Amino acid sequence: RHVVAADRRPVVNGPACADCHGAHAVPKRTLSTSPIYYRNLAATCARCHGNPEVTGTRNVGIPGASRMYDRGIHNQAIMTKGLNKSATCADCHGAHDMLERTDTASSINKRNLPATCGKCHYGVFTIYRESVHGTSLARGVPDAPNCADCHGEHDIRQADDPKSQVSFGAISGKTCAACHAAEKLAARYGLPVEKVRGYEQSYHGLSARLGDKTVANCSSCHGVHEIFPSSDPRSTIHPGNLPVTCGKCHPGATANFAKGNIHVGPGGTGGMIKLWVERIYIWLIVGVIGGMVVHNGFDYFRKMQALYRRRREWEHPGYERLNRSERVQHVLTFTTFFTLVITGFALKFKWSIPLVADQTNVFLRGWGHRAAAVLMIATSIYHLFYAVFTARGRGQLVRMLPCWKDAEDVVGTIRYYLGLAGHKPKFDRFSYVEKAEYLALVWGTIVMVVTGFLLWFKDESLKHLPMWGLDVATIIHYYEAILATLAIFVWHLYYVFVNPDFAPMSFSWIDGKLSRHDMEHEHALELEEIEAYGRRGEIPPPDVTRIAPEEE
Repeated sequence: RHVVAADRRPVVNGPACADCHGAHAVPKRTLSTSPIYYRNLAATCARCHGNPEVTGTRNVGIPGASRMYDRGIHNQAIMTKGLNKSATCADCHGAHDMLERTDTASSINKRNLPATCGKCHYGVFTIYRESVHGTSLARGVPDAPNCADCHGEHDIRQADDPKSQVSFGAISGKTCAACHAAEKLAARYGLPVEKVRGYEQSYHGLSARLGDKTVANCSSCHGVHEIFPSSDPRSTIHPGNLPVTCGKCHPGATANFAKGNIHVGPGGTGGMIKLWVERIYIWLIVGVIGGMVVHNGFDYFRKMQALYRRRREWEHPGYERLNRSERVQHVLTFTTFFTLVITGFALKFKWSIPLVADQTNVFLRGWGHRAAAVLMIATSIYHLFYAVFTARGRGQLVRMLPCWKDAEDVVGTIRYYLGLAGHKPKFDRFSYVEKAEYLALVWGTIVMVVTGFLLWFKDESLKHLPMWGLDVATIIHYYEAILATLAIFVWHLYYVFVNPDFAPMSFSWIDGKLSRHDMEHEHALELEEIEAYGRRGEIPPPDVTRIAPEEE
């Protein structure tokens, strides 16, 4: 491989004898001063295979192999325990007869690798070659797993290392699932793809997901290297062996213990019963809880309707806080926002609507998110025109800008909360709370629109950005979504629904009005301004809250 490349052309400037063995005083490889001494060999190979200048310009299959080997169990056995029998580079790849892994004569060829590992792990190799994986590989099945597919190649870890590919946490969810949950492989070899999903939904799978490390995973039942078809009497999941297999965790297990479909899913009488029990409960939950929601929804609606009617009994007609256009903008904003939140997190975490086909869920998640995004952008553009081209919009935009008084109000409010002041500061048209919300909305919308378009049109984006740029956009989009969602729930919805001054809900987003009492407590400075205009007999500018018309 160092002399002739994979395409059979000579390697230019490949390593010569002296690069590995030394120049004149070539020591025996059994001497600790030799570059190919077992403790030194990895470092010798790393002079090229760990050198970015070499790996970046040569056809090196795994540029980071030397770093991964350094972390692996074989190198650790050599360097920390002094085991001279632990595998080094030459033990796996060969010394002078290195060949490309695609070469059928290579020691690391897919079919030859088990025998290569078997030079040290002979007992395991003899078991593996009889297993369903070993016999499949020997028959020439290209996708049958060999040692490296499960354990890794250079960065091989102890099984109890959480970073190991065969650790408890990885073996079912990642390592075995890489093949057994792959739909293309399942279709190619006629494997039941739902087995992994069934395990994840079973008692064992759910317990494992919750962190229980004593519950059974794939290898607990099927074995590690000695995996055989369930029809083989040697198999740990052969019907005759199941009491013993299950009995390892469940002492006293009988043949009846493991009857039925072990992996939750369709199939057989038990599978059908479980399917219908699940369906009945889903509809029962929908019916019972749905009925409760409808009942209490009507109750809440009627009580809120009564509260709303009491507003007509105000001695004062109230003040028009939001006009019709502003209320429409608000409704469109919160509708699209929550649609984006639900569909966005559904995309991230693959949420699905129960009893709806997978393809329909995929469509709703993807295009529902995009449609809501387009509508929010349209609402934002309308708001921009409103803020720039209407007198009321321009005036309110100016009033929304932060000023020094906002900082004083923050300090004064905190002093009031701590009992250091007898009253809260007087707020103008917009308090620091509302200004912070508005500016956060503007900032968040810009960030989400920019990153959202980069992700939506990723092919076009990658013409102008490196791949890591798109990764950064993904991170920003995700965490900005979390930030915005939490801010709305913790900050905005508190003032609309939870704040005792307005609980159970402020109606101003519906009819746009605030009572005189609310104006006195929340916007005292603006109320003073309104009354000053009234005393002078002047009409206030459009951006100042006006007394609501009597008919409203």
